[in-house]
Amino acid sequence: MCTKEEYFNQLKTKLIAVDYDDTITLYAPYPHPAPLNPKAKKYLDKLHEKGYRLVLWSARVPHKLEEAYNRCINEFGLTYLEKDGDHIIHGSSGKIVANFYIDDKSIPGKLNWRKIYRFIIKNVK
Repeated sequence: MCTKEEYFNQLKTKLIAVDYDDTITLYAPYPHPAPLNPKAKKYLDKLHEKGYRLVLWSARVPHKLEEAYNRCINEFGLTYLEKDGDHIIHGSSGKIVANFYIDDKSIPGKLNWRKIYRFIIKNVK
């Protein structure tokens, strides 16, 4: 759990939490590794260039989260992506404190990365 001060300081950093499966990656049936979603890469790069912090946020078990993170860094070139961990502030629920969450389960239909990008630029200051 974080203090109120830590919580508000975290929100000042323009932190965007991004899911891995079917968000950064496209769908692939298990056990095949999912390919990178090129639109995700394009708009995550743009957000990074505009000064947003991007953190990999996933419900994966720790070793699978590490595997996904390594793919993002080494295969997908998302070298600026942070990993959910100790340097990311968590609320009392255990959920990371972010200004916005990009997750295929929270946005109905197919993810429209252009619209997501525009929404973040307009609303997450």
